[in-house]
Amino acid sequence: MLTRTSLSGQFDEADVLQLPDYLFVTHCFERYGLNRGIYNTIDEWLYRFGVRDIVQRREAVLAFLASLQPPDRTKGTYLKFGKGGLTKQLFDFMTKPKLVV
Repeated sequence: MLTRTSLSGQFDEADVLQLPDYLFVTHCFERYGLNRGIYNTIDEWLYRFGVRDIVQRREAVLAFLASLQPPDRTKGTYLKFGKGGLTKQLFDFMTKPKLVV
């Protein structure tokens, strides 16, 4: 049974993708400092961009967040985007070629 305690480290990535929406957003908040409003904006933007499958969208959300900062953020810090910054970064993330190593 899950309780409303910290989720960080409790799930591997495959499990995280299958969490109920509230718990997925909580995971994103705890790990990356992402609030619900920004999550909703990212989720809707990716949906409108054409990422219709929820698991693929969640994979894209996690990859996008990981590209912004390392997952070991300082407690009490939150993601901030300037006016128009979030959508520009999302567009760049989804359209720029990725380096394959």
